[in-house]
Amino acid sequence: MPLLFAIVFASPAGSIGATTSVPRCHTSELRVYPVRFGAAAGTVAGDLGFRNVGPHACFVYGYPGLGLEDANHRAKHSRVTWGSTVARRDPRPHRVVLPRGRAAFVNLSYSDVPVGRERCGPSAWLEVTPPDERTHRLVPFGGLVCNYGHLTVTALSAKRTPR
Repeated sequence: MPLLFAIVFASPAGSIGATTSVPRCHTSELRVYPVRFGAAAGTVAGDLGFRNVGPHACFVYGYPGLGLEDANHRAKHSRVTWGSTVARRDPRPHRVVLPRGRAAFVNLSYSDVPVGRERCGPSAWLEVTPPDERTHRLVPFGGLVCNYGHLTVTALSAKRTPR
């Protein structure tokens, strides 16, 4: 008579499939808002919050897309660097699960000092596109972004930038 063996893998109760069943957050499910911006030595930095306002938990992973608009919603020249800012070390892309009502954060920094003969004008709006999405949210901004529209942003994280 042949012997039959069964292999059983133990896992904590309720954890089977818990992370794989959480869908990615979509733009319509996220409210994007500024948190604590401040300036020093020609650099402005602050966090952007991405709050889950959808009906269920979802996750974010990676870096947001960013763009600048003038007061008439015309796109302004901008370029974005993903990585560490003057205020925060980049946490690198990692999955952040957001239960309904919870937020993830990025740190955004830029220079408000003109380069050479550059003429910097205020940007009334910041376009923020969540990772892997094709639509953006508009955030009232008013920042004077110099260095030809250069913005630096970290990956999304569950924690805000320490003071």
